[in-house]
Amino acid sequence: MAEFFSHFALAQIVMCALLLFPLRKQNPSIKLFILLMLCSCGYLLSSLIQPESSTVLAWFLQVTLNALPGVFWLVSLSVFGDHSILQRWQYVVASLTMVVPLTTSLIEMIFAFSLQDYVAIYGLVKYGMLLLELVLISHALIISFKHWRDDLVQERRYIRGGVITISALYIIAVIVLEQLLHVEWAGLNIVINFLLAALVTAINFLLFQLKESSLFETVNVSITEEIKSAESPKQSKELIKVVESMEQGKLYQQDGLTISGLAKHLGIHEYKLRNLINGELNYRNFNDFLNYYRIKEVTESLSSADFNHLPVLTLALESGFRSLSSFNKAFKNTHGITPTAYRKRNKSDLS
Repeated sequence: MAEFFSHFALAQIVMCALLLFPLRKQNPSIKLFILLMLCSCGYLLSSLIQPESSTVLAWFLQVTLNALPGVFWLVSLSVFGDHSILQRWQYVVASLTMVVPLTTSLIEMIFAFSLQDYVAIYGLVKYGMLLLELVLISHALIISFKHWRDDLVQERRYIRGGVITISALYIIAVIVLEQLLHVEWAGLNIVINFLLAALVTAINFLLFQLKESSLFETVNVSITEEIKSAESPKQSKELIKVVESMEQGKLYQQDGLTISGLAKHLGIHEYKLRNLINGELNYRNFNDFLNYYRIKEVTESLSSADFNHLPVLTLALESGFRSLSSFNKAFKNTHGITPTAYRKRNKSDLS
């Protein structure tokens, strides 16, 4: 029974990778997701084939198996982070789950000794890697939950709240039960493989049955470009109410404004409000919607000589931003330069 679920899960994973492969050039996240599927294949094949430890296939499967937690972490950062662009150091950290065990095995093979003979070093390497894997998976969970509330794409919220959470808990359970506690129970493999088969099937359904763009954004647009649809003459009464609350009421200036808080203020059901902002204004994130108006206000202030005496931080906080770092990031995504550089450029233009 366990072998049947393993083969079924493997087929689902391969199908997912093949369906995503033609889209790989549209978004870097898709490439990472395909890599995650390949690592999952390595995990399944290592238990199905069980090749001899000295073969090339055994080495390849071990590499993909060790890389799985790190790649899962990168996928979570790339797909569910707030406009996250992965940095080089993040790739380095993720690769440690693969590089350290591989390096250890190579050293043992070259110098013909077993690291297990050196208890302290062996324990440091083994449990250090287990700790790193658990930290990366736990951080992936935090990233998913952190931005879940502000996500306006309903299908992606399902993936955040359900699939990603279950996937992370599944990987943690496998690490703890198999690698840390070494649980020996006849039915454990059946349960694990059944859950994996069900999980991959759910991922395929959510990815390809709901909306193709539910998980991956195929077009990168700036905050300025996204708001253009709000200028359309064909607006519902509810949408006009939403836009007026921003332009006239300036609710975006409220510290910690959430979509549920805005829905209560406007007397609109939260689900309806999500559909309005996402469906009619083409926003995928509530913070992007607020940041458009915040950036617009600060941009006007930076362009006016009347506000030259005010520091950039003051303008940012008054517009609703909580920190200078988040403001600088949003401003640069919109204008391509820092707020200070923008102000200097406008000063020179005026003079």
